[in-house]
Amino acid sequence: MTVTAKRLMLAGLLATTFLVSSPAFAQTAEKAVPPALSKTDKGEIPPLINPAVTPAAPATLVLDQAIAWALEKSPVLGASASRADAATASRSQAGALPNPELSIEAENIYGDGPLEGTGAAEITYGVEQLVELPGKRGNRVRVAEAETTKIHYARDGARLDLIRDITIAYAELVAAQRNLAVIEEERNLAEEVRNSVAAKVDAGKEPPIQRNKAEIELSSSDIALERARRTVNTKTQGLAILMGGDIGNFIVDAQSLPALMEPEPFLSYQGRLAQTPDTKAFNADVSQAQAALSLEKANAFPDPTLGFGVRQFREDDSQAFVAGVSFPIPVFNINRAGIQRAGHELNAAKLEQRGGQLSLEATLTESYADFVSAYREAKALDDSVLPGAEEAFSFSRQGYDAGKFGYLEVLDAQRTLFDARRQYNEAVLDYHRQRAVIERLTAFHSDQKIQNGKEH
Repeated sequence: MTVTAKRLMLAGLLATTFLVSSPAFAQTAEKAVPPALSKTDKGEIPPLINPAVTPAAPATLVLDQAIAWALEKSPVLGASASRADAATASRSQAGALPNPELSIEAENIYGDGPLEGTGAAEITYGVEQLVELPGKRGNRVRVAEAETTKIHYARDGARLDLIRDITIAYAELVAAQRNLAVIEEERNLAEEVRNSVAAKVDAGKEPPIQRNKAEIELSSSDIALERARRTVNTKTQGLAILMGGDIGNFIVDAQSLPALMEPEPFLSYQGRLAQTPDTKAFNADVSQAQAALSLEKANAFPDPTLGFGVRQFREDDSQAFVAGVSFPIPVFNINRAGIQRAGHELNAAKLEQRGGQLSLEATLTESYADFVSAYREAKALDDSVLPGAEEAFSFSRQGYDAGKFGYLEVLDAQRTLFDARRQYNEAVLDYHRQRAVIERLTAFHSDQKIQNGKEH
């Protein structure tokens, strides 16, 4: 058996192994795929596993469905919702009034002489109530309300984080599948070129060394193909984990990703920062610190306790009302340290608010520059580089077949073409990454997507 026949047999075994072990990726983008899944009439997301569909025919998962599925199944969002519910309960508790106190007091019992036993006892039944001065309960409620608001904004931020991560993971899987298609085509062309070179070598028109170069190029393509298949498998598992896992067999639809569009002016993105959950959470921190300072100032004045009751005189079986009021004397504790601490906390909250705003703007500036760069690179590659590389490769192949060019010219043109395709694929992926980051920073479309996740 010749070396060429052995290599062909090895390539066939590799292809057969992949088809058997990875049925989810046996279909290419050119083949017909099942229709995308959609929500039911009740608004529920149907399972990705359809009993009527065999494992060899995976369901098509579109981007919006992946986001909706993750928002419903994510344990992180479930934990955020529970914390929001806990904060709401804390706010209700903060508005509760102090409980009254019931007291029973007995005097002149079990003494000496006429006070022996309980015949001369005086028994008082009373109720005492702590009366909070103005500013305490209201500020305590405002502190709890600010905490509740902050936690709800944190929950919104977690949802936006998940939307961003799902979008990026989806785009990475699409890019991996596109890269696999490019490498499969590259491998097929390498095989065609190898066969063409082998024919010329057998005819004495090329030296035998050219056959070896073509064989090496084909073997490199086989290795790259297996690596690309493993990458697709890894990216598929990563997306499934983000969606909550156990979602069945699926493929993604590249057409569901947003089309490449020129970014809006920077100021339009910057103007949205003030309405994002991150900015509003900083504002809630300041509001909470202000309410806490007001509460500490109010706590400097002690609350009075009012009492009212009935006193029973056992000796002559008579009764009388009793009433009283008590005031703690603010001599040793006027809450000076508490007020100072709350003042420092308010100053820290304001500084963190300003620092957070600057950080958001800096991150947006950097991401916007990368966003614009990725768009321009992808546009330039699509408009000029790719067509030029494809034309050059076609021209070199025709010239080689006609005997006008050598094998090195064909190999160089082939590498240039596929490098350009991979570069374009990477630029498109970078575009979707940066777009997802900016949409996260600016909470773009957050209303619709958060409502899909049953926002409060």
